[in-house]
Amino acid sequence: MRILQLSDPHVRVPGDRLSGRVETLPYLERAILAVERFRPRPDFVLITGDIVDLGTAAEYRLARAALERLTLPTFVLPGNHDDRGGCQEQLGAWLGAVRAADCLAYVVDQHPVRLIALDSVVPARGQGQLGEAQLEWLDRQLAAGPDRPTLIGLHHPPFQVGIGFMDRLGLIDRDQLARVVAGHPQVAGVVAGHVHRTIVGKVAHAVALTAPSTAHQIPLDLTPDGPETFVFEPPGFLLHEWDGGMLRSHHAYVGDYGRRFPFG
Repeated sequence: MRILQLSDPHVRVPGDRLSGRVETLPYLERAILAVERFRPRPDFVLITGDIVDLGTAAEYRLARAALERLTLPTFVLPGNHDDRGGCQEQLGAWLGAVRAADCLAYVVDQHPVRLIALDSVVPARGQGQLGEAQLEWLDRQLAAGPDRPTLIGLHHPPFQVGIGFMDRLGLIDRDQLARVVAGHPQVAGVVAGHVHRTIVGKVAHAVALTAPSTAHQIPLDLTPDGPETFVFEPPGFLLHEWDGGMLRSHHAYVGDYGRRFPFG
């Protein structure tokens, strides 16, 4: 089974560039073309938050029009730049049966790997938090499928990433999440976005990964007080493969990098 993960498109209205530099919508459109061309075809696409940048209705309409070009089953979850109401109104076709209007968590059961999408948004804050009630809900959902290999998705990374300003905007209750995951060995992986680059860690026994953005990236600056900057490294996505016993993940770039050359 294959799950293709996009993240952090930060859709803005054309002409309204993010930080005056990034025209984000064309990047998402190019990523969708790459998804549609990818072979073998993934079983579904997961978009791990920050679908739009300012949370406006106009941005959500543009995001919806872009996502309608995907012919694969697609699921979204909110990020800290998203508005829950906007997600439900404009992107409801790509949400599961959500837990509540103020918690867009849900379960997707129809594939060999079960997906549990979490909502780590704290309105008007960059940091994320799942909260006690959602963690208890997660524990119950996992207990209901102990023999089902499971992938958990959320926006904020569930581990410290080592990039100072992003860790200050991380998941407040990551230790509590790890305790829940530790009780459920069927959790094969935990995937997130938010940091605009691929980073690998662990949550209890499960491998954990963050995905690159479909647009701009966060530079690899491990100085504790490094500046809050972005860089035009190539946009990308992750492809997760479940082989029946292990989750294997690949980082891929969006773009045309020329012909393939044989060795020798």
